[in-house]
Amino acid sequence: MPTALFDLDDTLTDRAAAFTAWAEEFSAAHAIPENWLHEADATHSGRRREFFALVKARHDVPGTVEEHYAAFRRRTPRLVPYRPAVNTAVRALASRGWQLAVVTNGDHEAQHAKLAAARLTGLLPTVVVSSDHGVRKPDPALFHAALARLGATTEEAWVVGDSLEADIAGGNDAGLHTLWISHGRTHPGDPRPRHIADTIVEACTWLLARTDPEPPGTSSRTPI
Repeated sequence: MPTALFDLDDTLTDRAAAFTAWAEEFSAAHAIPENWLHEADATHSGRRREFFALVKARHDVPGTVEEHYAAFRRRTPRLVPYRPAVNTAVRALASRGWQLAVVTNGDHEAQHAKLAAARLTGLLPTVVVSSDHGVRKPDPALFHAALARLGATTEEAWVVGDSLEADIAGGNDAGLHTLWISHGRTHPGDPRPRHIADTIVEACTWLLARTDPEPPGTSSRTPI
């Protein structure tokens, strides 16, 4: 059976939209310009303690860095938007016999909260989170853990994600086919995915059209 292992953040879900919703709330609560929060996020994304340390230093908001960081981690997963077109595309793959799973770096509770907010929990019950396994993508072990949960092999398995390092390099090293979600970005040349799609909906549509996947390492994709 064909198998797709989906990344979560910025692949199945819209992280930018969730952050925008949080920034609107935080701005209103602390009188901090929203555009400043977005500028700080652009330089500190993924380093949240540094982000909130900068917020306190520049705007003297009450509370500690750890308190703001904890509140952010609780709140933003619940602000992930529901995107009906994404759910429809995932459902179409499942209806055609594809085995589906989520393989994501992050915290168990937060990642499951994002899936629930996006209404994807019922469509994607198999979820492999790095915090539960002690390894993070691009470690091939996380992808292999998902395949083991599904009872699937690498032969017809795809990794679908937006990160060239975590998803594409990791999937390649794990011996899987890889599909990069570019979001309009130009591919830098390496690592090389098997296929490129602009969006997750386009990726699902392309996968759905496939009936005879070729072995990993071959290429019949949108030219890089």
